[in-house]
Amino acid sequence: MKEIEEIVTEADKILKAWKPTAILLGEGFIRRVGEVVRRHTQKTLLVIGKESVKKSGALDAVSVALEKNSIKYEIVEGVEPNPSKETVYRIVYHLLAGGFNSLLAIGGGSVIDAAKAAGILGTIKEGELDDYFGVGMVSKKVKKTIDLIAVPTTSGTGSELTKFSVITDTRLHVKKFISDIAIVPTEAVVDPELTYSCGNHVSVVTGLDTLTHLMEGYFNNVDETVDPEANPRALLGLKLVFEGLPRVLKNGRDREARRMMSLASTLGGSVLFYKQAGLPHLNSFSWSDVMDHGEAVAVMLPYYTAYYAPEISEKIKNVVTLMGLPESRDMTKSLIDGLFDFYRKLNFPLTLKEFKSFSKDLIEKAIQDASQNRMKLEASPRPVPPEKSREILQTIIEGAYQGTIDKIVKL
Repeated sequence: MKEIEEIVTEADKILKAWKPTAILLGEGFIRRVGEVVRRHTQKTLLVIGKESVKKSGALDAVSVALEKNSIKYEIVEGVEPNPSKETVYRIVYHLLAGGFNSLLAIGGGSVIDAAKAAGILGTIKEGELDDYFGVGMVSKKVKKTIDLIAVPTTSGTGSELTKFSVITDTRLHVKKFISDIAIVPTEAVVDPELTYSCGNHVSVVTGLDTLTHLMEGYFNNVDETVDPEANPRALLGLKLVFEGLPRVLKNGRDREARRMMSLASTLGGSVLFYKQAGLPHLNSFSWSDVMDHGEAVAVMLPYYTAYYAPEISEKIKNVVTLMGLPESRDMTKSLIDGLFDFYRKLNFPLTLKEFKSFSKDLIEKAIQDASQNRMKLEASPRPVPPEKSREILQTIIEGAYQGTIDKIVKL
């Protein structure tokens, strides 16, 4: 137990020193959100999702904190999972019509992503959202969008620290990606108490999203030298997930376990600040109608790891050691078996065919969609050559459907 206490202390120290976004992390800190907002403005637009923030009492706590600090605010609610361009434009309308000069986003990654995107048009005040999809398009216009205070209510996306926003184009039925340093939140208030109301399903899918961010970030050799401390942060976060997530599912009000998952999630955001998620994130867009994002990336993680293995053998060995697994001649198999055992502990599927609504035609959809994402195919520990993408992706995804890595390791 002493080791876990030391890990928690170390993680807390790292995040307190994080520069791109000021982080206030601790139990009950939601009641200090008014002080945080007041450092930047006396008028903010509060963006929330649907019912959970109200039911948990978080909205009441925020309202009291804002009013106590004489902050004028208006609420825009109803941000949906996988937020649409229409929702972003609705937020922009209220932002501009009300003359607000800051945003306060309270919710999961979708709420924070929508607020990031709205902040772009609310700052630049020209063009359409489509003009800013891609990498670095916002920075061509402004150095920084208006202040955004991010308050996550789940332990999953790490969006409170990242430079990413994913928005759904409902007309084209695709998700579009913004990556830009200009949209990074100004401050984050991370209060583990806000996650107490998350049920087991939300806790699992967001917790496994955190696991995937940390492991993908660690494995990815792209941008390896930009942030030398990213890999140690990833390993620290993985220790917290492997210890904390099973405890959260056993007792959702385990204070220490919830804190561990909040720390792990935020560490995941810090890892992806400079590094990139890898191939598991390719398929979640294609399967968003039949499974949650966290489910999609987690179920694919072991199978893409099998594909990566020739390029990351030393890192695989490090994760095997971290998980307390015995060394063997086949460390890749040891890691994947260890992940499967962890998933079983969480009662999480090991294969695609275990998801009730998953049909085999979704394999073809994922292959077609992924083959168009050249940037993601190339930005992985073991790049997928575009001319071989169909063969490679089909082998990996069909392996994930059947639950075997035999053909994947021969690629």
